[in-house]
Amino acid sequence: MSVQTGVRPVHVLAAHSDSDRVAEMAAQEHAGGRHVRAHALAGADAGGGDERARLRLEIAHVQGAVLEALADDGAMLLVDERASLAVPLMMRVLLDERAMGWEAAWERVQTATACRLGVPSDDPGPFWTASVLEEECPRIIEILYEINRRHLDAADALRPGDLEHRRDVSLFREDEPRRLCLGALAVVGCGRAEVAKPWEGRLARLFTGLRDLRDGALQARPTPVSHRRWLVEASPSLSAALTLALGEGWPSEPEALARLETLAYEPGFRGAFRTARRSAREKLGAHLRATLGLETDPDALVDLRLGSFAGRERLLLNVLGLVREHLRIAAGGWTPPAARTVVLARAGDPGGREAQRLLSVARAVADAVNRDERAKAVLRVAVLPECPEPVVRLLTGAADLSNQPGTAGSGASGVRALGLAVAGAITLGTRDGTVRELEEAVGADHLFLFGLGARETRAWRDGRFYRPQDVYAIDPLVRLSLDGLTSKRYAPEPGAFDWVRHRLLDPHDPWLVLADFGAYVHRQDEALAEFADPRAFTEKAIFTLARARRFWAATREPGP
Repeated sequence: MSVQTGVRPVHVLAAHSDSDRVAEMAAQEHAGGRHVRAHALAGADAGGGDERARLRLEIAHVQGAVLEALADDGAMLLVDERASLAVPLMMRVLLDERAMGWEAAWERVQTATACRLGVPSDDPGPFWTASVLEEECPRIIEILYEINRRHLDAADALRPGDLEHRRDVSLFREDEPRRLCLGALAVVGCGRAEVAKPWEGRLARLFTGLRDLRDGALQARPTPVSHRRWLVEASPSLSAALTLALGEGWPSEPEALARLETLAYEPGFRGAFRTARRSAREKLGAHLRATLGLETDPDALVDLRLGSFAGRERLLLNVLGLVREHLRIAAGGWTPPAARTVVLARAGDPGGREAQRLLSVARAVADAVNRDERAKAVLRVAVLPECPEPVVRLLTGAADLSNQPGTAGSGASGVRALGLAVAGAITLGTRDGTVRELEEAVGADHLFLFGLGARETRAWRDGRFYRPQDVYAIDPLVRLSLDGLTSKRYAPEPGAFDWVRHRLLDPHDPWLVLADFGAYVHRQDEALAEFADPRAFTEKAIFTLARARRFWAATREPGP
């Protein structure tokens, strides 16, 4: 690898589905004059559903990154909990292949690694059970046990006799079965660690305890986002309006955006904001016309769902919402308060068979809506199976509503949710991942929040309280929408979408789609009604843009 003389290269390691986060980190490190090598972990379908096969692939990916970092004396930046396997894998190479002693090897790992994690997920995956690790990689778990022993000795020295604290900060969750906690491993094993807040429940005890033990090496920091990518480059018309209002220097001075909280109440600036957004919608409309033959209204709300469409992101919630709205329009007697252009766009993880199945359902619903003359003036739907960076910029600049319906506690909401907020899109979503960061920064009044929280989700799932058949029987919205989706109106042939019904009515559905459906469509209606009031919606968007400045990557320190 060719690197700059005297500049330590950085190896950024993250999940494939979090490619935007890798891009954000890589851009920040490049800005510091470093050579950056990005490593993507296996996608969601790796191993074909076989957990042992997936673990073997995971170890192979991480080990490759570790060997490259050791070969060029590079630093490793871990931006995903799964990447924490780099710690024991690097220890194994140093101990077994380079014959270093434990203390020297540990010091090398600490000086070579740093982690920047998003809001901790309370989801039970992707933790590895101790029994599987013992069978598949005995040397690695032997090293993990030794790391944990030394770590817990330090915990006992800090708080002698406090068994609850010892249990809270252990690298292994003493559940049934016993599991490795990857987030804790990343924090303990890296020389510097940053973890986004808020921390809640058991995770609050874990990370607060780890912060006390690490003596300043663990810090709570906002998830960094490249405002130049998401705002300056994606929204040139809005950037021009900001320059007129704030002066030329605002892209380098995030605090300049604080003035927007006053300008939000001035009709002149609100008008300039709306004009800039309309210009971006026109550009997106031209792209959709050229690529899909889809005519859209530049005055319609652009409701954007941008993601990898992994299961936890709940694309089916978006699809069912579209079915419900289309059926209302088709039945007659109801007109939406404003027109809406829905864009379901896949970016990041290339996806596998599951993503393709979901996209086929989304396309079928989109085709049915777009063929219906009764819906033409008020609802258009675009499905984009692939989104290269120029298209992501078009979508970002035009988005009025950032749709983030992932299961709370699953970590589905990633850096894209923050990037869209930095560009001024209002968020409609669950309290998951970065949406919780946005709630702290922007305020709940400036978001459209809905659905179960992380603790409720975990309780419903682990306590087996979730009975989707009851939801289907009680809630007419659920029944109408699910029956409609599997009907000949949308299904290309009889039974084609019956698998959706079986999945959503399964009490073991880990994503609890039907549990949140009623709340989702009600908040969707509220967002559309508010868009019909230009002043209220624009003020909320400007406040989002102003307060999301805390996530600007330009305000961050360099990496490891």
